[in-house]
Amino acid sequence: MYEARALLHEFDNAEYRFAWPGWQKALQRVAPEQVLEQLSGVDPARCQRLTLAGAPLEHPELFAILERLRAAGFSRFALETDAAGLSVPGRAEKLARLGVEDLFLVVGGIREKVYEHVMQAPGTFRAAMEGVREALRGPAAVYLIVPLVKWNVADLEPLVDWTLALEGRPHGVLLALPEIGRVPQNARGLVLPYEKEAEVAARVFRHCQGQRLEYGFFSKRGLLPCASGGHLERFASVFWERMQFMRHQKDAELVRVPACESCSLAKTCQGAERAYVETFGTSEMKPVALEVSGNWKLRKLNSLEKRDFTHVSPFSNEAAENPMALVRVNGHCNMSCSFCFVDRTVPDFDTDDLLEEIRGLFQRGARHLVLSGGEPTIHPDLPRIIRTAKEMGYRVIELHSNGVRSADWDYAKSLVDAGVDQLTVSLHSANPAKSDEITRLPHAFEKTVQAMHHFRKLGVETKFAHVITEYNYRELPRTVEFLRSEFPPEEAYFSICFAIAQPISDLVFSWVIPRFTEVKPYFKQALDLCLACGIGFGGMIGQGGYPPCMLDGELKYYETNLTNIFTSEDHDQQFYKAERCRECSFDAWCVGVRRDYVEYYGDSEIAPFHAEIPLSTPMPPAIVVNGPPLVELGTKAR
Repeated sequence: MYEARALLHEFDNAEYRFAWPGWQKALQRVAPEQVLEQLSGVDPARCQRLTLAGAPLEHPELFAILERLRAAGFSRFALETDAAGLSVPGRAEKLARLGVEDLFLVVGGIREKVYEHVMQAPGTFRAAMEGVREALRGPAAVYLIVPLVKWNVADLEPLVDWTLALEGRPHGVLLALPEIGRVPQNARGLVLPYEKEAEVAARVFRHCQGQRLEYGFFSKRGLLPCASGGHLERFASVFWERMQFMRHQKDAELVRVPACESCSLAKTCQGAERAYVETFGTSEMKPVALEVSGNWKLRKLNSLEKRDFTHVSPFSNEAAENPMALVRVNGHCNMSCSFCFVDRTVPDFDTDDLLEEIRGLFQRGARHLVLSGGEPTIHPDLPRIIRTAKEMGYRVIELHSNGVRSADWDYAKSLVDAGVDQLTVSLHSANPAKSDEITRLPHAFEKTVQAMHHFRKLGVETKFAHVITEYNYRELPRTVEFLRSEFPPEEAYFSICFAIAQPISDLVFSWVIPRFTEVKPYFKQALDLCLACGIGFGGMIGQGGYPPCMLDGELKYYETNLTNIFTSEDHDQQFYKAERCRECSFDAWCVGVRRDYVEYYGDSEIAPFHAEIPLSTPMPPAIVVNGPPLVELGTKAR
């Protein structure tokens, strides 16, 4: 799903009017046929919102255009406009009847002189304020778009408070930061440097939080994290959004600056806009340490960008004795790892709904049930869910957990008594302080270790899940040594499930994902230790995302795992294989590389190899990865 945007007048971006005193003379009306032509490449079924911009309320055929777009299959619309045209009573209601669900109202300030300077529209202040009033009375969701320039810095919080005193309530406030390359030289003196924009934005965001309003930036371009002066650490989602956005701005003129050399974001941040550097220089840009960026938390700032959360994940593996399925019982967690791809805002799912899903998976053939989260032990009905699944006939019930709650012996025993057969516990560093830093939960390390001792005493087959990130890949050998000394494999079998941090969803900070070539020497040393000590390992091939060629195709690291390759039903959408992969001995077993990894780092590390695979190794189901292109082309609003 994506958004699309169409202009009804050319040469009008309302948030840039402050720089174009003659904007009204430059307006060129777009004919209805041309509006439809702008959208000829957009699939209405996949367009979640179509925004009509470019002074839409000034277009005499606006309502006819909306009717034609509805006939073409578009259903949800937004208008991006100044508010003056909504001062006509009843107009907001008529727009709503035609499918306009969102109104993005560009408002320059709360004081008449400030407003009319920012909007370059003398004599329109009163009509604009009345238009805001009328919009808030209507059924559409109203967002105030405020261009942030030197003139209106003092107007922002008073503007928010004024709207809150009206009948109705705005959904949110979005700050429009001028892209300096689009501002003519004679107006660039009105643009604030990034650090000042960050200071003002943080102040406005906090004010909106206090009033329970949504907030954010109008454009996902946002501002550079290295130039924010630390003001937006609490709202670091805007930095992540910028990097996601800029990945697809192929025509952006970006340059590297001195701060990039030692910045933790250097691999995923594309740099600074050339026009900005030419105007303001680079003195405010400071490297962002991994200890800082890794501690940022993604939090939802507004509802304009919706994320889907899938809690049922069937896996296919024809060689498996017990076909596997995974069910997430919740999304929330008592930890907050930066590489976690689960939406932590998702609460516990209803128990009866979960059991219905679990029963359906069993009827479709699943016999190995993985219960995950979030953190499943937070779910109050977890023992009941386990017990009921066992009664259904599941042969294996595996629990994915961080172990914190199971440090309590009685609770751990209650899960085993209910039917847990296997346990996979997350542990991402052998260093207690580093582990707690990664998980952002003080004293969690000791509880996780205690839980593992409990489950081993209770006879549960145990595994460690270790996610390889920028934080810990150099410690891989040390981690294996710790696990061997703390949990001797001869006392009770255990194995390590390795996976590289990967952007399975848009919730993962890409800068914590190391390159395969960086990881390889440490990983090979760790795996050699596992082989020498008799510690089982796996997880890399398949969904784990660490293809055999990234370990030089050495069969000893994969030969015991070739019958344990699990692929999700949508693996062809998630993974990429180069044409040269057809030459590789592992082509039939390997699903490839995560598509987002290739978008960040390219596919130059993929190197086909030849190996003698034992004839007794069963062939997996055909793995064909020929999904969408690496970058799906579509029209995205802003």
